[in-house]
Amino acid sequence: MVLGAIYLRLSRNEEQLDIDEILTNHRNALIKLSEQHNLSYDIYQEISSGVNTERAQLNLLLSRLDEYDFLLVMDIDRISRDNAYAEQIKQMLILHDITILTPQGAIDLSQESNEMMFSFQAMMANFEYKQIKKRLSRGRLASAEQGKWTMSNRVPLGYKKNGDKRLVIVEDEAKIIRHIFQKTLERVSANEIAKQLDTLGWRSRNGKVLTSTHISSIRRNVVYRGVVQARRKVNGRIADEVFVENAHESIIPKQQWLEVQKMLEENTNGNFFNKKKASRRLQNLLYCDCCGRKRYLQCDGTDTDFIKSCSYKIDNNKCQDRGHKYLPVEKFVLQKVKEKKPDFEEELKKLKSLDTTDIERNLSIQRSSFEKQIEKFDKRQRNLTVMRMDGEISKADFFEMRDENEQQIKQIQQQIELIDTQIENLNNTDEDQHRLEHIIKMLDSLDKLEPESCNTFLKTFIKKIWFSSNSIANHNTKRTKEKATIKIEWS
Repeated sequence: MVLGAIYLRLSRNEEQLDIDEILTNHRNALIKLSEQHNLSYDIYQEISSGVNTERAQLNLLLSRLDEYDFLLVMDIDRISRDNAYAEQIKQMLILHDITILTPQGAIDLSQESNEMMFSFQAMMANFEYKQIKKRLSRGRLASAEQGKWTMSNRVPLGYKKNGDKRLVIVEDEAKIIRHIFQKTLERVSANEIAKQLDTLGWRSRNGKVLTSTHISSIRRNVVYRGVVQARRKVNGRIADEVFVENAHESIIPKQQWLEVQKMLEENTNGNFFNKKKASRRLQNLLYCDCCGRKRYLQCDGTDTDFIKSCSYKIDNNKCQDRGHKYLPVEKFVLQKVKEKKPDFEEELKKLKSLDTTDIERNLSIQRSSFEKQIEKFDKRQRNLTVMRMDGEISKADFFEMRDENEQQIKQIQQQIELIDTQIENLNNTDEDQHRLEHIIKMLDSLDKLEPESCNTFLKTFIKKIWFSSNSIANHNTKRTKEKATIKIEWS
């Protein structure tokens, strides 16, 4: 009995609309072809990309090649669109003396001309695949330029896609996104936000628990500020990019989104967000003025809070800044914070009189500074290009330094966008007035606040507190005690 293997494959992104109908037509055509050659047959059928080498049905067929005399396919590209994999399959077919049958004719691989034809057709199939992929990608970019969501079938949590392929808000999901961004602004860590969402019973669209990884991705996604962003990559690098503002209704206002990005960029050491409840007012704010590392707090046997001695090692040299009683440091910092009250009152007074001149001037100065930084990085980019053209740096080094430079430019551009938004909103000062009034009210009751509430409040305008006891940790109890250094770095 002569036996043939019918292999049917279609891709999910084939241009045709009815995959089931096409598979049926292909199956009927190949069954008819097997009957013409008086063959018994087994059918292997799947939906997968032609460049995918991990296809269950194809791999099963290849494992049973010794059972067959013929392989029936609609065309060579149904076997593989990957040149290297197609060559591997060709060698396996030659080894098992299998002839390929297609509606266009037979391919006997034992003949050199047919073997060359197989390789040529496989090469053309690979070329055609790349062209189709490029056309589809360009088509998606063109749609994205119109504000449509086309780069993925997966719509981000908080949205759904309407008939015009535009994103519209799903309120039941949008509340999750708003909660994530609001808690981030309150300096709550991704882990803590994940726990809160789990407690509230808020899940992903598929009912799965939202992890800290999901939350980190959501916080970075520009789609939530109303942007459609699409990219086309060639050899792993971005060839074309589309960035459309106001493509759909935003869940998160642009200014709030930019403020969150600024916070995330500043979170370089992982201690910027509250990972657990603060038991002391200055928790996670104290840093060593000698070595720059974080200072930790502890409680001794008499229940007295201490700032631990610093013992961080730098270049084989150990920082030996001595420990210090905690409460005097806390008292000093809280007093300095209270002394800021006149500054907040003056700022509030200016807002109430709509005198935003100083604020606008400061923002303009900051913007000018950022623009100069952009010019510096643009110049560096041009220099890198010249260096590459002159052969002074390798291709790999050029791409690495270029990508790093572009990342720096992107971060600065986000800062400029934030400043521009702040300048645009200078006339809308009601919210700022309420915020300042709240701060002033909190300053009046600062000593009465619970440690966690006070810690969260202080972190809204204190970035770091630099501390040094100005003495070396040792056992000499007769040493002269130096006055400690306490410097506050305001946000």
